[in-house]
Amino acid sequence: MRTLGHWMPIGGALPLRPGTTVEDVAGELRHHLSRHPTLRTLLRIPAGGGTPTQEVHASGVSLLEVYDTSGADPSDVAEALAGRYRDTDLDFTVEYPIRMAVVLRDGVPSHVVALISHFAADGAGAQAMLRDVAARSSAPVAGRQPLEQAQWQASPAGRRQNESALRHFEGILRTMPPARFRAPAGPERPRFWRAGFDSAALPLALRALTARTGADPSAVLLAVFAMAVHATCGIDPVVVRPLVSNRFRPGLADVVCTAVQAGLCRVPVAGLDFDDVLPQARRAATTAYKLAYFDQRDLFALVDRVGAERGERLEIGCFLNDRRDPSAGGPEPTAGEIEATLSRSAFGWVVRRAAPGFEPMILDVEDTATGLRCTAHTDTAHISPADTEALLRHLERIAVACAVTASAVRSG
Repeated sequence: MRTLGHWMPIGGALPLRPGTTVEDVAGELRHHLSRHPTLRTLLRIPAGGGTPTQEVHASGVSLLEVYDTSGADPSDVAEALAGRYRDTDLDFTVEYPIRMAVVLRDGVPSHVVALISHFAADGAGAQAMLRDVAARSSAPVAGRQPLEQAQWQASPAGRRQNESALRHFEGILRTMPPARFRAPAGPERPRFWRAGFDSAALPLALRALTARTGADPSAVLLAVFAMAVHATCGIDPVVVRPLVSNRFRPGLADVVCTAVQAGLCRVPVAGLDFDDVLPQARRAATTAYKLAYFDQRDLFALVDRVGAERGERLEIGCFLNDRRDPSAGGPEPTAGEIEATLSRSAFGWVVRRAAPGFEPMILDVEDTATGLRCTAHTDTAHISPADTEALLRHLERIAVACAVTASAVRSG
């Protein structure tokens, strides 16, 4: 939160079903808070700073705000309110990490605004919240709740998991290049830029490579991403932090919490083609997924210690967030079908701002109705806008070239 400068809210404004009352919405908020400990957790920060602790409250009070549109469009009022909620700091020492409001039109509930801090719930956790409130079950919530997670993390088994992760991370930190990208001349003003790149060819190319190799789709994307980073800046090996959902771990499938954590993996690329990079990416991804459950403070301390011993500042801020639907698929496309979609690619800068900040590079890859959208959140003190655009275009170019070449070889 200190690094990024905001409370990382997810959610927004939605229209309500006809007949919904204010008390219905209050009941939903009451249900969420009563059922899910992360939503009634506050931070306790020692006087003079130091390491915060978390306190889960057995009971408490949360505010549901109610707004009347007074003749304005209720959807506009709801969106404006959601924006104000996002942009207003949340004090985690006194405010629970959820904000909700009801917007009325002529005294009748029209929209609900609901935002939750990403520190309290990730996307899967938010979906679990919705399923739970729809069921209105009174049975105890399933899964390993946060207090139980903390107990396991402090247990011998939990410490072994953490120590295994740190040993793996230290091996990477001692041998990696210190920077992830070419150093720009200086940060832009404003400093933090976000780019969007829409591609219809990229998902077809990735699908073709996945079908040909039989590899996990995430490993295929990691391999292509590593090749694109290397093509952009020439740095090798490429060190990436893939965002990993730990929902596969015992008891975490349906818990309302943030189970996503960024691992750390190293992918050699220089002088290799896709068929050589992919096995490296598969091994790196498998290890990263297995070990992406650790104490983040220990990783920060390790980066500082190893950097001091090397006499260099180590930068590991290159994140890959594969948000694609793993069940999506289709027939393997031909080279001609892939190439025919290239003209539909579109790049553009969508945000330039001074605050709140971004990590050096976070690339989100997600499905759209017409292909894939790649969103690059960048800190221009670490990667230039020109290199960001080059990276996104290399991602598509390399995937298409590898897929088309493979298709031509099989056809020949």
